[in-house]
Amino acid sequence: MKLEPSTLELLDTAEFTLSTDVDLAASIDEVWAVLADNTSWTAWFHNCTKMTYSHETWTEAGQLRTITSKPFVIEEVALAVDEPNRWAISLLATNLPMAKSMIEVLDLTDTSRNGEERTEVKWTAAFDLPAYLLPVRSIAETILVRTWGKSLEALQDAVIARR
Repeated sequence: MKLEPSTLELLDTAEFTLSTDVDLAASIDEVWAVLADNTSWTAWFHNCTKMTYSHETWTEAGQLRTITSKPFVIEEVALAVDEPNRWAISLLATNLPMAKSMIEVLDLTDTSRNGEERTEVKWTAAFDLPAYLLPVRSIAETILVRTWGKSLEALQDAVIARR
Protein backbone atom coordinates (compact mmCIF):
# COMPACT_ATOMS: atom_id res chain seq x y z
CA MET A 1 0.00 0.00 0.00
CA LYS A 2 1.56 3.29 -1.08
CA LEU A 3 1.33 6.30 1.22
CA GLU A 4 1.11 9.93 0.16
CA PRO A 5 4.51 11.66 0.13
CA SER A 6 5.11 13.63 3.34
CA THR A 7 7.37 16.41 4.55
CA LEU A 8 8.23 17.65 8.02
CA GLU A 9 5.29 20.05 7.68
CA LEU A 10 3.08 17.08 8.52
CA LEU A 11 4.11 17.63 12.16
CA ASP A 12 1.98 20.80 12.07
CA THR A 13 -0.85 19.70 9.79
CA ALA A 14 -1.51 16.03 10.62
CA GLU A 15 -4.87 14.88 11.92
CA PHE A 16 -3.10 12.86 14.61
CA THR A 17 0.20 13.00 16.47
CA LEU A 18 1.70 10.69 19.07
CA SER A 19 4.88 10.86 21.10
CA THR A 20 6.88 9.13 23.77
CA ASP A 21 10.33 9.77 25.17
CA VAL A 22 13.11 8.30 27.23
CA ASP A 23 16.11 9.74 29.05
CA LEU A 24 19.20 7.59 28.42
CA ALA A 25 22.45 7.40 30.37
CA ALA A 26 24.61 8.10 27.32
CA SER A 27 26.05 11.02 25.40
CA ILE A 28 24.08 12.47 22.52
CA ASP A 29 26.86 11.39 20.13
CA GLU A 30 26.70 7.78 21.36
CA VAL A 31 22.93 7.66 20.91
CA TRP A 32 23.14 9.27 17.48
CA ALA A 33 25.73 6.73 16.34
CA VAL A 34 23.32 3.86 17.05
CA LEU A 35 20.27 5.61 15.56
CA ALA A 36 21.99 6.52 12.30
CA ASP A 37 23.43 3.00 11.90
CA ASN A 38 20.83 1.01 9.98
CA THR A 39 22.69 -2.23 10.76
CA SER A 40 21.96 -1.79 14.48
CA TRP A 41 18.17 -1.58 14.29
CA THR A 42 17.55 -5.34 14.41
CA ALA A 43 19.35 -5.38 17.77
CA TRP A 44 17.23 -2.74 19.49
CA PHE A 45 14.06 -1.89 17.58
CA HIS A 46 11.09 -3.92 18.89
CA ASN A 47 10.15 -6.81 16.58
CA CYS A 48 12.59 -5.67 13.88
CA THR A 49 13.76 -8.80 12.12
CA LYS A 50 15.22 -7.42 8.91
CA MET A 51 16.54 -4.18 7.49
CA THR A 52 17.64 -3.40 3.96
CA TYR A 53 18.99 0.02 3.09
CA SER A 54 20.61 2.19 0.47
CA HIS A 55 23.23 3.34 3.00
CA GLU A 56 24.56 1.50 6.05
CA THR A 57 24.69 4.79 7.94
CA TRP A 58 22.14 7.49 7.20
CA THR A 59 23.87 10.77 6.53
CA GLU A 60 21.38 12.82 4.48
CA ALA A 61 17.78 13.21 3.40
CA GLY A 62 16.65 11.05 0.49
CA GLN A 63 18.31 7.82 1.59
CA LEU A 64 16.04 4.76 1.54
CA ARG A 65 15.47 1.68 3.63
CA THR A 66 12.96 -1.11 4.21
CA ILE A 67 12.30 -2.27 7.76
CA THR A 68 10.54 -5.48 8.71
CA SER A 69 8.96 -5.09 12.13
CA LYS A 70 6.43 -7.88 12.39
CA PRO A 71 3.80 -7.82 11.08
CA PHE A 72 4.79 -4.77 9.00
CA VAL A 73 7.18 -4.33 6.10
CA ILE A 74 7.68 -0.59 5.64
CA GLU A 75 9.55 1.33 2.94
CA GLU A 76 10.94 4.62 4.27
CA VAL A 77 12.89 7.65 3.09
CA ALA A 78 14.99 9.92 5.27
CA LEU A 79 13.48 13.41 5.56
CA ALA A 80 16.05 14.88 7.93
CA VAL A 81 19.38 13.62 9.17
CA ASP A 82 20.58 16.52 11.31
CA GLU A 83 23.37 15.01 13.40
CA PRO A 84 23.13 14.72 16.38
CA ASN A 85 19.72 16.29 17.02
CA ARG A 86 17.06 15.15 14.56
CA TRP A 87 16.35 12.01 12.58
CA ALA A 88 13.12 11.94 10.56
CA ILE A 89 11.57 9.57 8.05
CA SER A 90 8.53 9.44 5.82
CA LEU A 91 6.76 6.17 5.23
CA LEU A 92 6.47 5.46 1.52
CA ALA A 93 4.71 2.07 1.45
CA THR A 94 3.60 -0.74 3.74
CA ASN A 95 2.42 -4.28 3.29
CA LEU A 96 -0.62 -3.59 5.53
CA PRO A 97 -2.94 -0.58 5.72
CA MET A 98 -1.49 1.91 8.18
CA ALA A 99 -2.09 5.53 7.17
CA LYS A 100 -2.65 7.85 4.23
CA SER A 101 0.55 9.69 5.12
CA MET A 102 2.96 9.36 8.03
CA ILE A 103 6.26 10.64 9.32
CA GLU A 104 8.29 9.66 12.36
CA VAL A 105 10.78 11.97 14.03
CA LEU A 106 13.39 11.33 16.71
CA ASP A 107 14.62 14.46 18.48
CA LEU A 108 17.70 14.15 20.68
CA THR A 109 18.46 16.61 23.45
CA ASP A 110 21.55 16.68 25.66
CA THR A 111 20.23 16.38 29.23
CA SER A 112 23.60 15.84 30.92
CA ARG A 113 23.72 16.88 34.55
CA ASN A 114 25.96 16.58 37.59
CA GLY A 115 28.82 15.30 35.43
CA GLU A 116 26.72 12.46 33.97
CA GLU A 117 26.17 12.30 30.21
CA ARG A 118 22.50 11.86 29.40
CA THR A 119 20.31 12.21 26.31
CA GLU A 120 16.57 12.57 25.99
CA VAL A 121 15.18 10.87 22.89
CA LYS A 122 11.67 11.90 21.88
CA TRP A 123 9.76 10.00 19.21
CA THR A 124 6.91 11.78 17.46
CA ALA A 125 4.63 10.33 14.81
CA ALA A 126 2.37 12.51 12.69
CA PHE A 127 -0.18 10.86 10.43
CA ASP A 128 -3.42 11.09 8.56
CA LEU A 129 -5.69 8.05 8.46
CA PRO A 130 -8.06 6.87 5.76
CA ALA A 131 -11.69 6.84 6.96
CA TYR A 132 -11.84 3.03 7.11
CA LEU A 133 -9.06 2.94 9.73
CA LEU A 134 -10.61 5.52 12.07
CA PRO A 135 -12.49 2.85 14.10
CA VAL A 136 -9.18 1.16 15.00
CA ARG A 137 -7.23 4.36 15.60
CA SER A 138 -6.87 3.88 19.36
CA ILE A 139 -5.54 0.33 18.88
CA ALA A 140 -3.02 1.53 16.29
CA GLU A 141 -1.92 4.37 18.55
CA THR A 142 -1.42 1.99 21.48
CA ILE A 143 0.66 -0.37 19.34
CA LEU A 144 2.83 2.46 17.96
CA VAL A 145 3.51 4.03 21.36
CA ARG A 146 4.21 0.64 22.96
CA THR A 147 6.55 -0.38 20.12
CA TRP A 148 8.52 2.85 20.23
CA GLY A 149 8.55 2.93 24.04
CA LYS A 150 10.06 -0.57 24.22
CA SER A 151 12.47 0.28 21.42
CA LEU A 152 13.72 3.47 23.03
CA GLU A 153 14.33 1.61 26.29
CA ALA A 154 16.28 -1.06 24.37
CA LEU A 155 18.32 1.70 22.71
CA GLN A 156 20.18 2.10 26.02
CA ASP A 157 21.45 -1.49 25.80
CA ALA A 158 22.50 -1.00 22.16
CA VAL A 159 24.50 2.10 23.10
CA ILE A 160 26.21 0.24 25.95
CA ALA A 161 27.01 -2.72 23.68
CA ARG A 162 28.66 -0.37 21.19
CA ARG A 163 31.00 1.17 23.80
